[in-house]
Amino acid sequence: MFCSKCGCMNSVTTKNCLNCGQPLDRTTRIKKHKRRQRLNFFVVAILFLGTGFGSAQIFQQPAKERPDAPVENTVATQPSTNPPLEQTVTETTTPPQDTEASNEDGAKPKTDIIKDTQQKVFTIKTDTAYGSGFLFTDTGTVVTSAHLIIGTVDVSVRTTDGVEKPGKVIGISETFDIALIQVDAFAGTKPLAVETNPTEIGTEVIALGSPSGLENTAAIGYLTGTDRDFDHGFLYKDMYQIDAQIAPGSSGGPLIDAHSGKVIGINALLLNEGNAIGFSIPMYSMMELLNGWATEPMSEGEVEDVYDTYDGFG
Repeated sequence: MFCSKCGCMNSVTTKNCLNCGQPLDRTTRIKKHKRRQRLNFFVVAILFLGTGFGSAQIFQQPAKERPDAPVENTVATQPSTNPPLEQTVTETTTPPQDTEASNEDGAKPKTDIIKDTQQKVFTIKTDTAYGSGFLFTDTGTVVTSAHLIIGTVDVSVRTTDGVEKPGKVIGISETFDIALIQVDAFAGTKPLAVETNPTEIGTEVIALGSPSGLENTAAIGYLTGTDRDFDHGFLYKDMYQIDAQIAPGSSGGPLIDAHSGKVIGINALLLNEGNAIGFSIPMYSMMELLNGWATEPMSEGEVEDVYDTYDGFG
């Protein structure tokens, strides 16, 4: 109880305040103690009677209305639009699916796109240069950069397994940095899918190839610019600008849309001013030229005649 002088809290049996020594009113103290005991007794009694009454009501209910009646009987005798408890729990506790592995539009995870694409991306080697290329048609044609193969018709094409296959240049442009190689060993193999429409800025991309001689390398980034034009020995027109890391050796490799898995460009150029910026030739702008070479290959003499027109290469 509280002291009337200093307000200190004391136990019921204390005679004098423990703080100031003021005598405590024993009569009031005892009455309050007894009143509290009676109140506690009534609360317990009410709880006991309420519990007993509720139990009696439950046992007086019909079996089909009891809460502890078997679930099977309830479902069988009283059809309901609500699912059984077991089904509800299963549905709500099912782990969420991997959104990357099962997008609504069927897009594949980037890991699968990289693995599938790498099987059809090659290292292109000549006596004086090396770079990258990728399978373009099921007849065995491989796209690469023209500046890699200047001065030669026969090239070596190495697979991801390290196996080298002979290839022959069957198409090369006088204007654009693009060429086509025939590799008979790849005939009958399904090529990479190609996007024939322009790609928007902000698209996530994957650049594959052999930068700095590191074969089977994949770099992820974004398409950060379009319509970039350069005149650097070749005419580079409407180029895609990317922030995916590329390096010498990446030339000729594919730029992949990380969402669809399709080839959207041919990696070709690197601008080294501060942070390196990569550029890729859009596939949609070169499809007519590439399909023409695949259908009607250039002869060895025609290829050599193109080499004679190059200024500053060789």
